[in-house]
Amino acid sequence: MLRRSPHWRRWLRRKRSRGRMGSQGIALRLQEFWEAEGCSAIPSYGSLPVGGLTPDVFFGVLGRVAWCACQTVTIIDPSRAPYGVDPLHPVIDQCLQVTQQTSGNQLRDRFIESLQAVGLDLLARDVRFVACEWDQPHLDVRTSGWRVLVDRIEVGSISYLHELSGVKLAPMPTRAEYSLGRLSTCVEGEDEDAPAERGRQTAAYALESVDPERIDAFLELHAVECERALALGLYLPAYEHVLASVYLHLLLALHDTRSAGEQFERVSRTAGLARGCASKYLEAQDA
Repeated sequence: MLRRSPHWRRWLRRKRSRGRMGSQGIALRLQEFWEAEGCSAIPSYGSLPVGGLTPDVFFGVLGRVAWCACQTVTIIDPSRAPYGVDPLHPVIDQCLQVTQQTSGNQLRDRFIESLQAVGLDLLARDVRFVACEWDQPHLDVRTSGWRVLVDRIEVGSISYLHELSGVKLAPMPTRAEYSLGRLSTCVEGEDEDAPAERGRQTAAYALESVDPERIDAFLELHAVECERALALGLYLPAYEHVLASVYLHLLLALHDTRSAGEQFERVSRTAGLARGCASKYLEAQDA
């Protein structure tokens, strides 16, 4: 039997509702659940390439003080279903990300409780934790954890962030990520808030219109601007160029015919820029 904190039980009794929530309602319930656990919501970030970290998370976990936040973000993954027609593998995925730096190791229990908070009867569902490791070479990130499946639908993941841009993190951050659309499908049978047309056009552009040479030129421009910003000590705008580069790498992966060595060199340059952002931030913290 999972241990449940008393304040969580009181919160759940207050918040249960009979009406449809949709993905936005689910996000609100999850935010309130995690706020009751001491993790406050911060403003949403907007669009983020899959595998990226928002600036709030990237610099937050690098700081000298333990950091905690709950944030909604739109994940873009052009490698997903062609033209975004599969709602369980969306090109545009509305997500809620919860990042904590605590000494506790009850992340799996809390994730299960949060699923119950949005109305999932887990005794009647097939819930599985599938162990996996994620390495994001563009940001030089090392993580491990589990994908979370409900009735074989991947509704999110929980992970431990071991290293970020050459920095070993202590205390080790934990991350819980929810796919709001897929959670809505599990809870209510469909996701009425899914941005289908945006996903279709994003996929159409990625599959049909990308010119690898032009994308490569954009990568070079972002790298130069990132280096220029870092030289001025401006790590925040520099990191935005890193995130733009991550998305360009995703587009190139669909079309690029360059050798593995050339691709590795290009990715390594972006990772080096991410390390530069981390270094400049830590220098500013120590100043």
